[in-house]
Amino acid sequence: MKIQPITTEKLIEYQNDICVFLEEQYFLESGKTIVLEPVQRKILNDIFKTKGKNGLRIYTDALVGMIKKSGKSSLASGVALFMLFCDEIFDEPNNVYSIAYSQDQASIIWEKTKKAIERNPILLGSVKIYRDKIVVPSTGSVYKVLSAESFSAHGLDPSCVIGDEIWNQKNRDLLDALQFSPTRKQPLRFIVTYAGTSTVTPLYSLYEKGLNKENPKMYFHWSHVPEVSWISKEFIEERRRELPPAVFQRFWENRWTGGENSFFTREDVMQCRDEFMKPKFKGEEGNQYFYGCDLGLVKDKSVAVILHQEKDGMVIVDKITAWQGTKTDPVKIADIEEDMLLASQNFTRLKIIVDPWNLKGTIERLKRHCRIEEFTFSGSNVEKLSRNLYYFIHNGLVKFPPHKELERELLSLNLEQKSYGYRFDHPSSQFSDHAMALSIALMQVASVRKPTAGVLISESPTMEEFEEQLKREEKLEVKVTAGVNRAEHNQNKFPQLSQLEAWRRTMKL
Repeated sequence: MKIQPITTEKLIEYQNDICVFLEEQYFLESGKTIVLEPVQRKILNDIFKTKGKNGLRIYTDALVGMIKKSGKSSLASGVALFMLFCDEIFDEPNNVYSIAYSQDQASIIWEKTKKAIERNPILLGSVKIYRDKIVVPSTGSVYKVLSAESFSAHGLDPSCVIGDEIWNQKNRDLLDALQFSPTRKQPLRFIVTYAGTSTVTPLYSLYEKGLNKENPKMYFHWSHVPEVSWISKEFIEERRRELPPAVFQRFWENRWTGGENSFFTREDVMQCRDEFMKPKFKGEEGNQYFYGCDLGLVKDKSVAVILHQEKDGMVIVDKITAWQGTKTDPVKIADIEEDMLLASQNFTRLKIIVDPWNLKGTIERLKRHCRIEEFTFSGSNVEKLSRNLYYFIHNGLVKFPPHKELERELLSLNLEQKSYGYRFDHPSSQFSDHAMALSIALMQVASVRKPTAGVLISESPTMEEFEEQLKREEKLEVKVTAGVNRAEHNQNKFPQLSQLEAWRRTMKL
């Protein structure tokens, strides 16, 4: 093991190039120095790029999302080591903190950094290592571990925060407590992770900011494919075969899911979002419009969705309206009735579909003025509604304008198996009012005219193919189970969700 002496000239070189420092001073368990992958070099060089006369770094924030086993922990450990030894100290020592949801998770990067120091006699002679911190006496710099379990992080003055797998961080308390002081010349928050299972977490909020380029001082790298040499295509395919789709997508494609029972992937939902669409307040002659309403007076929102189907089969969401009530000021049903009447005037051949719960009187009052029908939430109807929503969203047969609440609700839906079949539902802490209103309106599209545009995923079956398959299966049956009403059986024109998912897995979609 050959160690490169750290001279004054070398220290200046290291301060200007983190990659040189790591490849000469970061020792692995094998006794050899780390060899950075091209993607790791790019990430580090981009993050530590400087600009301007003062030579300060461009970025103060970095979010790096990569698939599992991509060397994220080693990358974060390297950044911590650099910030502890080489980051230029201006007025006060550097305080480096590793954070995560639990103390054990937060300690992973700290332990890797500690071992890298212990393998290098030059670095080891420059520090004092304690049970929960590493101190550089000559500069006063400190590296410690914090977690969400810490009773308080307020009053700390970090220069660098290293976040590791914070996807399960439920609130912003720890991140908010570790705010950088205005006196810090070039602080850095560096987070490495893979995708999470919830869209209502601090990590997802950071992900959205990076995706939308909201912060010019934030470096964002998020990949869905292997970027390091030790992960082969064959290895990925093996993981695909052995894992449930949502688990595989999260760990090995770095995609956001709602857990193993996630109803939709992020790609399912995002293919339906059209950045250039705008809400419409008046319909076009010749189209038939559908108005789906999900009623919530106090806790839930009341949501109305207006949509229509184009000649090519694509469903266009024209307008989404929401009302939020409180205990002291619940949603007024008169406001919803007024919206229904106004929509009937502005959208041709409008058909309104509502849950009769709390709206029986509305249905009777408005029958003389507009086309309005009930949608009863029976077990079989909810199953049809769920299968129909899955069919349209999964196959990209719906387009809607950017709408954060609708997108988050769709992404948070879970798949549940009931005695009557499958249905979607939302986690106990979340809502599905927008998704439900969209589902109710889509049920009417399916009953009036089947999609004829085909589907965006070519291997996925169309409605017609499902019906033909059902007919073929019926012809092959020799006996019909006693008591089955054949007429009712033939009326079920919706694809079974289990069949759709089976096809999806077979085609590796």
